[in-house]
Amino acid sequence: MPAIAEAVAQLTDLGVHVLSPADPRIVAAHHDFFFVASDKTRSVRLVQDRHLESITASAFLWLVTPDGYVGQSASMEVGYAVARGVAVYSTTLPSDLTLRQYVRQVPHVRAAIMDSATIQEHRALPGFLVDPLASIGEAHDVLERMRSLLLNPASKIDDAAATAVNRDRSRVRELLGDQTL
Repeated sequence: MPAIAEAVAQLTDLGVHVLSPADPRIVAAHHDFFFVASDKTRSVRLVQDRHLESITASAFLWLVTPDGYVGQSASMEVGYAVARGVAVYSTTLPSDLTLRQYVRQVPHVRAAIMDSATIQEHRALPGFLVDPLASIGEAHDVLERMRSLLLNPASKIDDAAATAVNRDRSRVRELLGDQTL
């Protein structure tokens, strides 16, 4: 974990907003899974889901590979990044031949930042689990706005109100990361 803390510090010093792990200090463990200070829950599933949402919202994934080692969770994250079109960088290529095909080796963190800036077009907004309290707060505000519109008498709910309600429904879907609402 010291290598991860060092990478987070380097990225932060270079002006990168690190989504996950923002604070890599280990604060708890569950079997072989470590919880860090920036993890907002002690649920392995929710923490990992948050990591994945953070990858989706990122310009790139920085992979720490001590002596080429990549653990199972990090391997899953690499696969997820690749599936989402997020570039994966490291100073040391993974030992695993397959993973090596998807990781761009760079001499230092700054090179990854520069390279990702040239290929970066549009990244998704951070998902629900990246900042759940902010997402819930905004969703609450949007739902209250919808509620106040829909509490009007039927004669006052016109096409403009319907457009506003549908726009707000879409926003709630975005905030919750749910395409089925």
